[in-house]
Amino acid sequence: MFLAMMLWGLTWPASKIMMEAGVSPFQIACLKCGIVFLSFIPVIIYLKIPFCIPKQSLIPIFLIGIFNTIYNYLLLIGLPHGDAGSAGVIAEALSPLFATVIYTFIKQSTLLKKEKIGLFLGLIAAAFLVDIAHPNTLFSFFNIIYVFAALLWAALTISSKYATQSSHPIIVNFYSSIFPFVLFLPFLFTQELAPLKNTGLSFWIAMFNVTILSTTFATTIFYRGIKVLGVMQGGIFILLVPIGALIFSWILLGETPKIHTLIGGSIALGAIYLINFYQSKPKYNSSG
Repeated sequence: MFLAMMLWGLTWPASKIMMEAGVSPFQIACLKCGIVFLSFIPVIIYLKIPFCIPKQSLIPIFLIGIFNTIYNYLLLIGLPHGDAGSAGVIAEALSPLFATVIYTFIKQSTLLKKEKIGLFLGLIAAAFLVDIAHPNTLFSFFNIIYVFAALLWAALTISSKYATQSSHPIIVNFYSSIFPFVLFLPFLFTQELAPLKNTGLSFWIAMFNVTILSTTFATTIFYRGIKVLGVMQGGIFILLVPIGALIFSWILLGETPKIHTLIGGSIALGAIYLINFYQSKPKYNSSG
């Protein structure tokens, strides 16, 4: 599980390496989702997961596909404008907080005290992550892109919650990767192919990382881990993803994490833990 979460974090610097090759983000996203789609087939066959999906999963999977398409594009286009590690922390740390707000609104439920505290901490974390102390960068293209990406991933997470009630998570990932592949496929041939043809080994190693390792392998390990450990114990590993993004961005790209990103990320992880994983200890009556 630790390895899987680190591989998810690796997606961010690996994606920036591909963007630095000068290839169109549409082409990168198309190739990425096409490889993921194909690589899931042997996994599904090996795990004996049915390819058919029930009717009640159709609309959620369709929504996941749309959200996944936009998210994959946003993930790429913002990277030339800032650090991959910062992008990863903003998107990965804010999306669970957004998901809590959206899901609470949909269910029209009342927040628990710990959830209210967590969301308040989330607001503080967001202020640090977008570097509110410097108004000139507050509404920068970079911040807007990844805050919106976090919002999209939150919507995708909620759609996944409904889809996986009657379908296996891996089959949901399989079908949702078809959407961006098909929608981006025309760009693979209509946009300039020269940059793609001239890419070096680093581009294809990065592509292998974001597809086979970070998506197919890591996703399979994650859901197998959830099955063994349970949702609470297994889910807490997700907190490692932003940390992985920072570590690998430092190692591969030489990015030194900014202090406001470290502070905001730490507060956000605390907020996520409080909302999703913290369980208060029951009070026992000593009398009797």
